[in-house]
Amino acid sequence: MFKRINRLPIALPVPKHPDANAAAAVQELLGGRFGEMSTLNNYLVQSSN
Repeated sequence: MFKRINRLPIALPVPKHPDANAAAAVQELLGGRFGEMSTLNNYLVQSSN
């Protein structure tokens, strides 16, 4: 069972300019480009089809 909340639990400031290095760091924390999150999403999509 999944519970979806359409808001962030904390308020984040909106950046004036995108930061590619910060985005890469967050992506690496989530398991890298083809890491755990990508695999989980693939399994969820395949199981729902």
